[in-house]
Amino acid sequence: MSLIKLDKVAKYYKSEETVSVGMKNISLEFDLGEFVAVTGESGSGKSTMLNVISGLDGYEDGELYLFGEETSHYTITDWEKYRGTYIGFVFQNYNIIDSYTVLQNVMLALEIQGYPAKERKPRALELIEKVGLTSHKHHKASKLSGGQKQRTVIARALAKDCPIIVADEPTGNLDSTSGAQVMKLLSDIAKDKLIIVVTHDYEQVAEYATRKIKMMDGEVVEDKKVKTVSPQFLTNVPKIKRMTFPTLFKFGLRNLLATPRKMIFMLLLQVIVMGVFTIIYTNQMQSVREADLGRSELFPSVPETRLLIEKRDGTSFTDQEVLNIGSMRYVRHVYKQADLLFNDVQVNIRSTNIFEYANMYADGTDTAEVLLASDVDGSIPVAKNEIVITTNNWSQFYIGQEVLVYVYDYGSGGELTIGNFIISGFDNLQRNDIYFSKAWIEQERTGGRVVISRYQRISSQISSNLSFTLAGTEYYAGKSWQNNPQDITFYGEGAATVQNNQSVTFKSRYNQIEYTVVMTGVSISSTATNYGFAELSQSFYDSVIQAFMVNFESLYLEDNETVMLSVSVDGIFAGRQLIKNLDSETYKIYYPSNITDPMQAFTKFMRGILAFVSLTVIGLFLYTIVHAVTRNVMNSRKKDFAIYRSIGANQMLLARLVVLEQVMLSVVGFSLTFAILTILRANVTIIRSSLIYMQFQDYFILVFAFMAFGAWLGLRFNKKVFKQSVIETLSASKGE
Repeated sequence: MSLIKLDKVAKYYKSEETVSVGMKNISLEFDLGEFVAVTGESGSGKSTMLNVISGLDGYEDGELYLFGEETSHYTITDWEKYRGTYIGFVFQNYNIIDSYTVLQNVMLALEIQGYPAKERKPRALELIEKVGLTSHKHHKASKLSGGQKQRTVIARALAKDCPIIVADEPTGNLDSTSGAQVMKLLSDIAKDKLIIVVTHDYEQVAEYATRKIKMMDGEVVEDKKVKTVSPQFLTNVPKIKRMTFPTLFKFGLRNLLATPRKMIFMLLLQVIVMGVFTIIYTNQMQSVREADLGRSELFPSVPETRLLIEKRDGTSFTDQEVLNIGSMRYVRHVYKQADLLFNDVQVNIRSTNIFEYANMYADGTDTAEVLLASDVDGSIPVAKNEIVITTNNWSQFYIGQEVLVYVYDYGSGGELTIGNFIISGFDNLQRNDIYFSKAWIEQERTGGRVVISRYQRISSQISSNLSFTLAGTEYYAGKSWQNNPQDITFYGEGAATVQNNQSVTFKSRYNQIEYTVVMTGVSISSTATNYGFAELSQSFYDSVIQAFMVNFESLYLEDNETVMLSVSVDGIFAGRQLIKNLDSETYKIYYPSNITDPMQAFTKFMRGILAFVSLTVIGLFLYTIVHAVTRNVMNSRKKDFAIYRSIGANQMLLARLVVLEQVMLSVVGFSLTFAILTILRANVTIIRSSLIYMQFQDYFILVFAFMAFGAWLGLRFNKKVFKQSVIETLSASKGE
């Protein structure tokens, strides 16, 4: 029984306009031990016959028998198994993996056939030495000469340890010396194998050939035995083992590292797409989830970065409880003096220089620790008397300016001074908050601690009812905005003359109870009007109010106990998550920025629709870009895949390979994206406030989506490649 038998086999090539004959009515038999030379002019059909015999190409008529079995019913899988088990190839154009080294090209054949892992490298080095390329084993194939490439391909063919080796014009691109070396190598391995060499110059192979076949116009015109060959039989059928996952992983990793520019380009593309979509996604989600939120009227100065926590039993927080809350996830910092952040009063700023027109009010107050260097034009507050504010075109504040920070009651016109501060910088994000330094917030308090909100409410009611009687006339008193030299100033004519430096009794009401305060040595203007109103100088006014407030110290003055904590977080999402993690039975939690406004429900619905449309459009746009680039990269690998197939890689193996490569790219791309976003998150507030919505599961969903998308593209490419024969794929790759 012959190893290979052709019975009236024909092959036709079809194009859109014509049908040409590759070969027709070929009837030949081939056995082990033969060294067959197939000659003929160009276009005579010799390469076509070789491709059909080796399973690289199909046939239309007749029958091809392999080991006595018909092949007309063979599927792609059957031909893959045949090539992988029995055929070794040596091509005229080398068909070598240019991005691999000599060693890697030879190792590839051993890996595909499942050669034992520990024996692969020694075997590959042995074969490389046999073809005389030991000194070039680590050279990239693209840097080799033609003869060196051909010898590498022979070593790769020998590595398969297969019974049939076919060579198509193996010396066609070589000089005479290199050609002679290649033919000698082929003859050395021909003793127990079937060697079929296609050549246009029979003289090159005449010394080694045992049989000569000549073709013309697609037909065999001569079949002559030139040497006697002892009959041999195929006793040991090579067994191809499935490639293990570690080997497949090395295979995929080698492919990626062998083309670093392409790999870096693909990684960069993935990082950009992942990063852009992640930021857009989180911004859209933030917009939707916060669309129905309003500001609390009870705590108008608390921004979204802070929560207030009290214990339900009214007791003070212990140091350990403060540490426990501070160590919880989403917590940036815990402040014991919660009241010092002016939680339920509006805070105002004005210049201390009366000649400078600079004043504003703040929406909220916060600690400078929530600021990043990139957030501030200037510097982050460090000293006790430094602050960062939001500037605007009309306020005319400047860095280094001294300003007064105070709270103001518009009903009574009363003020409570917080202190004088130096502007160290401006908030670039225009959040309209005042940021106090950590040193100011955590400064030591002696004696009692003033609860600003309570003090302001009581003092506002006192100031709104403040009056005194002088020379038989009752005067209502208010604070002067001018630097008057006297404590009390009257305006108008026809007033009674009053005595200077006398005692004046002031009275006011709080909760329907009247209180009086006597101020001695009061400096008064020379005349008093009967208009019923007088202005008190700024310093005297403050001293009068303070004298009244002594009566209410038990209401606004507390011991230095931590009865309320101010907890700093990154934003709404972090605040909500922290609320879930805190024990609501133990703690009473106030989150003023997380107040739902029913009137905004429709806005939230509309933003949800807009976010869905936006993400869909952006996703499709990014998909189009990635699809186009990935497809082009895949198409550039057609030649490599054809070579893998010629060596014996089947469709399943290559499908696993492309999926694994895409998964590795996605994992590395995700890791780089995550690292970059982490760096940006730590240095750019606007990104941090957006990315807080991203949880680990969200990142994994994204990376899984990218892996699935990449794997899908790879499988599509693989399926497309296997619709063509190896020869068709190689021909197409040459044209491209």
